Amino acid sequence: MKKNYLEVAKFEFLKTIKKKSFWLATLFLPIFIGVIGLISGLSSVDAAKKMENPISFTKIYIYDPENVIRSAFLVSPFEATQDLDAAQAVVKQDSSTILVKLSANYYQDLTFDLYYRKDADFIGTASMPTVINALVKQSAIADIQNPGVINILNGTSTTTSYTYDDNGKLVKEGFEKYLLPIASLVIFFMAVFISSSFLLQSVSAEKENRMIETILSIVDKKSLMFGKMIGLMGVMFVQLSTWLVLGLGIYKVVMGKFSLPIPIDFTNIDLSLLPLNIFLILMGFLFFAAIMTGTGAVGTGAEDSRNLSSIFIILSIFPIYLMQLLITDPNGTIATVLSYFPFTSFMVLLIRNSFGALPLPELILGIFTSVVYVVAAMYIAMKLFELGCLMYNRRPSLKEVLGYMNIKPFKK
Repeated sequence: MKKNYLEVAKFEFLKTIKKKSFWLATLFLPIFIGVIGLISGLSSVDAAKKMENPISFTKIYIYDPENVIRSAFLVSPFEATQDLDAAQAVVKQDSSTILVKLSANYYQDLTFDLYYRKDADFIGTASMPTVINALVKQSAIADIQNPGVINILNGTSTTTSYTYDDNGKLVKEGFEKYLLPIASLVIFFMAVFISSSFLLQSVSAEKENRMIETILSIVDKKSLMFGKMIGLMGVMFVQLSTWLVLGLGIYKVVMGKFSLPIPIDFTNIDLSLLPLNIFLILMGFLFFAAIMTGTGAVGTGAEDSRNLSSIFIILSIFPIYLMQLLITDPNGTIATVLSYFPFTSFMVLLIRNSFGALPLPELILGIFTSVVYVVAAMYIAMKLFELGCLMYNRRPSLKEVLGYMNIKPFKK
């Protein structure tokens, strides 16, 4: 029996990873993200360079009836003008010029108008309000004698948050708090919803083309089902490892190319939460793998099985719509209830644990219920597989399913 499990697992593993479609699907996501990151990085660098010198105009006319801006700050390309009509005439003809008209009541209404041709430089015109506001601000600061006040007006305050944990230890808050939850959720989605879908495709396709009849003449149903799950679990690890290696490689290339500082202190990440996260991801994979196997077996074909599986996928991603509530109130009633509902428990427990909001009694109960749900899903999937894998052209009825699982009063 053990040999049959391993033979099926080996066959399923090799059959999947030898497919070009598998590697195309596996490589597409990280490469696509890398290309998007590269394009975004290049765009950001180009925009940053332009913003470093946003003044692309050859002449910037300043009409300032109240003399708000000090003349000492009006160096080229700035030029003060008293002849509004003459300045407007130049701007109408030359897209490299712009007119800034400060209100005659500027000290009260703080408004100014910009005049330029419609084909003028977009970044230059968009950044002009910032430039003029800076000139006005510097002109006002020049009249202040207190250096402390000048420093406050010129600078921007920064803040650092510190929190006390349950043991009274002082911890610096930062993006690190969200890194583990984000990474765990990404891996969870990849493992559960992408990798477990291979089981649905495998079972439904073999049933649709009648290949499953030949396979069952060689191995028993239990060995076939669990062998498929073991083999495709190996596929999942290959896929996740590939994504991890490519992700780190792309990260290093992009960071090296653009020298972007990442304000993350990895020493502040609580790695003690990682073992339970890995356990929940594994349990989630096994649970949904069993669901997909059973769904693939009872469907009349690949299309029908996909339609059936969509119900379970919608239930499983439901916590995403409550993410804000789960983060702000991880120990609330809704979070607690969803922690023990089969299709949402794995993701909700993962989120709560990642934020360190899972009390010890709930942690123990969560581990216990996760194992129970996986065992129950395996049993139900096995029964559905036995009942449905050789049933063609129709799904088994609910009465047939309950009767096959010896549930009264449907037991024959």
